[in-house]
Amino acid sequence: MLTKGEKNLLGNIFRREKIKELTLELTQKISRETGLSQRAIEYFGLENGIVPQKYVRNIGSFTLAGQKKLLTSKVMVVGLGGLGGYVLEELCRAGVGEIVGVDSDAFDETNLNRQLLASEKSLGQKKANKAKKRAAEINQAVVVSGFASKIEDLPPAAWQGVELIFDCLDNIESRLYLEEKAQNLGVPLVHGAIGGWYGQVGIVWPGSNLLAKIYRERKKGIEQHLGNPPFTPAVAASYMVALGINLLLGNLDKENAFYFFDLKNMEFEKINL
Repeated sequence: MLTKGEKNLLGNIFRREKIKELTLELTQKISRETGLSQRAIEYFGLENGIVPQKYVRNIGSFTLAGQKKLLTSKVMVVGLGGLGGYVLEELCRAGVGEIVGVDSDAFDETNLNRQLLASEKSLGQKKANKAKKRAAEINQAVVVSGFASKIEDLPPAAWQGVELIFDCLDNIESRLYLEEKAQNLGVPLVHGAIGGWYGQVGIVWPGSNLLAKIYRERKKGIEQHLGNPPFTPAVAASYMVALGINLLLGNLDKENAFYFFDLKNMEFEKINL
């Protein structure tokens, strides 16, 4: 992430300022002075055992080495509505370095009950544009690319370097396209789906074709008649991000398993597929 010259430059600044605590204000000051990105400065701090204050509460769970890994990771979030808005939020707060956000839709009034990025002021705005703005408000060290595009129309350059994809779609045909694309790229897919009080989450490993097997007899998701209350996408998205971060940190064994939850009866189950 840093050249030898950039490391020497930051090393001199850290020694000159006797930096033992890396605050947001200090990071921004060094960025203005050097022209280096906040992410690069945070990474240098972590390399030298100085945890940026924004990540202090992460370290006990992620470890210092894990936080470094997240800062250098690149992921894609496809669908920025109910699931995707929460996924984006949590990835930004976790410090995942690069996020490609994809959604062709704009906000409407039906989104207000459950979508984190939706507000009365954002009605009519493209979800991809709002996602990029929201990410910048949370963590400017995270680089977010917003594509107001259908996943099928995404330019080839958008896929470059992506090591993990989050499927936050509500369209079965697009889900199956995304599964095939992820398989061709050799990239794992974190899948999430919700309807009413219920949700399912799991990792689709390249070659498993789990979504094709699950959805081949279905044309529409159950959310078409069950709807989606405010809490279901938040729960599913948190499961998805936890799975995704565990995968990025190398904490997961490769298995074909999905997690199902029923929030009406407070039941949670893991099923090997």
